[in-house]
Amino acid sequence: MFQLDELKRRLRVLRESFELTQHDVAMLAGVDYKFYQYIESPRKKQIWLETVNRLAAVYRMELWQFFHPNFLAYAKCPRARRKPGA
Repeated sequence: MFQLDELKRRLRVLRESFELTQHDVAMLAGVDYKFYQYIESPRKKQIWLETVNRLAAVYRMELWQFFHPNFLAYAKCPRARRKPGA
């Protein structure tokens, strides 16, 4: 069974892999920044599948790709990476 902790880990791994802040992901997903912080926090105990779908879409992933064991292979950068010092 897929656990909420694994879902949060994947979101964090994706975000950090593309050098995004929580604010960046929230803005791209169209959710409130504080809400996204809450999703990644240990306090969040449940999440709607529609919300997961919106967050996966930030990385141009379908839900099945997000839940796939090799999920990072399917992720695409939502925007160009920041230039160092910019």
